[in-house]
Amino acid sequence: MTERALSIDEQVLAMKRDWPGFRASHIARRKQSARWIGTASHLQPYKIEIRYTVAMAPEVRVLSPALIRLPGNEEGSLPHVYDASSDPTLCLYDPATDEWQPSMPLSQKIVPWTLDWLACYEFWLMTEKWPGGGRHPQPRIAGDVT
Repeated sequence: MTERALSIDEQVLAMKRDWPGFRASHIARRKQSARWIGTASHLQPYKIEIRYTVAMAPEVRVLSPALIRLPGNEEGSLPHVYDASSDPTLCLYDPATDEWQPSMPLSQKIVPWTLDWLACYEFWLMTEKWPGGGRHPQPRIAGDVT
């Protein structure tokens, strides 16, 4: 049995409660979508954007500082992202394993996974080895609906 997807209002309230530094904007109740921008800190602060439409995969980007690429790295110049060459979105979970469900609060899954991704990224910059495990995403092909 699939659990009910949380509405955009429920997601907005959960983010406000759990991560008050992430500000909601572009809330579209008819489209059931919203955008959050906030700062997450590890070795340095990162400005993060989360875009979400109910029942779709959340998209998370690092707005600043720009993500550093390591050309020639065996794991790719910027591992565990989609669209690495143009507008990278973070690969936070394996879609094939249903780790993310629309019934889950973004604040309790996507934000912590983003913090984990940032820790792995910083370690990767120092060692050139991605410590987080997981599968590297395959490049998306135009017209591919899977």
